[in-house]
Amino acid sequence: MKRSVTIMSIADVEYYTTPGLGREGSSGGKAFPLDTCIPGVILEFGWRNYDTGYGTPRHKHIFDQYRYNLSGRRMIKDGFLEAGEVAFYPEGVYYGPQLQEEPCTGLSMQFQGLTGIPYLTHQELRDARKALIAEGGTFKGGIYTKILPDGRKINKDSHAACTEYVSGQTIEFPVGRFEKPIVMRPQGHPWIGDRKLAGVEHKRLGTFGGSGIRMTRLLPGAKIPATHMDDAEIRYLISGSINYDGKTWQGGTTTEAGTYMYVQQGADVGEITTDTGGEFYVIELPMLADIEAELSRGVARVQPRREMAGAK
Repeated sequence: MKRSVTIMSIADVEYYTTPGLGREGSSGGKAFPLDTCIPGVILEFGWRNYDTGYGTPRHKHIFDQYRYNLSGRRMIKDGFLEAGEVAFYPEGVYYGPQLQEEPCTGLSMQFQGLTGIPYLTHQELRDARKALIAEGGTFKGGIYTKILPDGRKINKDSHAACTEYVSGQTIEFPVGRFEKPIVMRPQGHPWIGDRKLAGVEHKRLGTFGGSGIRMTRLLPGAKIPATHMDDAEIRYLISGSINYDGKTWQGGTTTEAGTYMYVQQGADVGEITTDTGGEFYVIELPMLADIEAELSRGVARVQPRREMAGAK
């Protein structure tokens, strides 16, 4: 199948609300389409907001996560983010607790880590939460609780409980490859001019095995020529505007202003120009081409996904 480029305005994406998988408080957002082209490999990227009172206990995941904070302060004890900052929360690494004393918004990506444990989508976990409640469980303060017929009491992190319900297995957390979350502060990085493209500058914030983060800006009148991309990238236009495929696309950081661009690995990307200048938040995803290369050699780092354990 021919690889492609997806580009859309956030204004054209439906907004959803969620109770947060048993977390305290409420949140909502907009989810963007993201096809990895690899069966069983799922990534989720979206614009998110967290209301005052949203909280999570200290916990860890079996997936990797990037958070780019757009407004307000993301109030996580060991991953605190001011507006404009980015954090990487690796699989198997504890972080938190979080308690929002004010609203915040940001861009979020969650995806399988280097260990290849299948990533479970928000919809799968929401379905699991409903099923667990139907079976007599409760969710409060980020904790799932159930009283068994013999009187024994189960207390478990709510996200972990939902994950185990979907997979049908007790979670085995991978060994964390970092001691704690990595907080990146773009304001401390200088803009470095692109070696080949006049008027294009970058801030390369970090590379973390199969993925990386950078900021890229185009000065007024700059151009990125059409090219072939070996590696996938998510590019989110947070300010200014660009011209692509015969249309002008606006940057922004709200539910109505901002442009999402996803380049699949192996895709041809058309010319990008700008009259006003523009700045992208970019997630680099060489992991996808790496996984495809491994699969072609018969290496199965991607673990198989299972049907939802509660489905009959």
